[in-house]
Amino acid sequence: MSDDPEILVFTVDAGGGHRAAARALVAAAAEMRAPFRLRVENLQEILAPLDPLRRLTGVSLEALYNLILRGHWTVLLVPLLRVMHGAIAVRRRALQRAVREHLAARPPAAVLSVLPNFNGVVRDAWREVRPGAPFVVLLTDFADFPPRFWIEPGIGRVIVGSAEAAAQAGRVGLPAERVSRVSGMVLNPSFYGRGGPEARERVRRELRLGDDFTVVLLYGGKGSPEMEPLTSRLLESGPGRRVIAIAGDNPKLLAKLEALKPRASGRLHCAGFTDRVAEYLAAADLLVTKPGPGSLAEAFHQGVAVVVVRDRSTIPQERYNTRFVEEHGLGVVVPRWSDIPQTVLALARDRERLGRLRANVEALAENRAVYEVIRILAREIGAESRLDAKILVSAHGSEAPLSTAG
Repeated sequence: MSDDPEILVFTVDAGGGHRAAARALVAAAAEMRAPFRLRVENLQEILAPLDPLRRLTGVSLEALYNLILRGHWTVLLVPLLRVMHGAIAVRRRALQRAVREHLAARPPAAVLSVLPNFNGVVRDAWREVRPGAPFVVLLTDFADFPPRFWIEPGIGRVIVGSAEAAAQAGRVGLPAERVSRVSGMVLNPSFYGRGGPEARERVRRELRLGDDFTVVLLYGGKGSPEMEPLTSRLLESGPGRRVIAIAGDNPKLLAKLEALKPRASGRLHCAGFTDRVAEYLAAADLLVTKPGPGSLAEAFHQGVAVVVVRDRSTIPQERYNTRFVEEHGLGVVVPRWSDIPQTVLALARDRERLGRLRANVEALAENRAVYEVIRILAREIGAESRLDAKILVSAHGSEAPLSTAG
């Protein structure tokens, strides 16, 4: 086993973004030959015996959250969060004891959380095991959804990807020197180098897109039922419109999308779970998606404007994302998914407006967040000097020094 210090990464399986962030950090640490090892663990597995819902029904809170997402019952999420926060308060001592015992069995050099809701519990448990040792929280959302969601008082360091989240940390009481602002949401290193002008030309040639206006539909790792009617209506909007519909890990949805092909006259390309998202986005003129931080970050990195919905079903921690899109002019926010086809058609006809949106996207800072986080972690355990001697191959394929993060 390596003599490098170990950093424990706590994640959960509620949604896919937390796992994706953990995988991205592991990959970036390996690519950068980081002076530490990352050990990823699911906090819910440690706390499972204390899960009141699981004890009563056999269904964990984590599974219930994913069921709500799949069933589009997201209006239930805010009351569910408040009930969960109440349950955490009631069982606080037991939860803290379980985390403390787990950490004490194999104490790492530092703890990194890429999950919400339990950071106060982890903070206090870790203090009991190793007082003063680093505890870092990395937001995988553009902003917090207070209270007691991501940012808690007394956390050693918070890593955020937006000015709004940095301001929220200040309002909670964290001093500025303990808030690190990175250049965006964490993307997997594999995403870098897969897009750009070369990919746009190659994929458009491969899919025979020509000069047609091309829309990517991407609704998370499991897709979404409205993708089928959306695809149909977008194809009906005119012969010069093409759709790339990515169903994710959802075979039933993929089959429904494939069934639309006979009347699409070659203008529909369907994909299931794929590692070609960066290439498809590079080939696109527009992305239609839910306002999830991962999909938005991927689109912005490829310079693609977006169309998203903000309604009563929007996941609470993703509501700020729609504001971010509006305030920075990165796309169009509509109140209903049924408004999307007309909005897309209007943008297809008004290339000047679409060009302005795309220019705003391209004006965003280059997203190197995953590498910046690795540097921050190295700094937290006093090993940054070992990292500074290394050279990182940039997303453009040239050797460049690592970027710095505050």
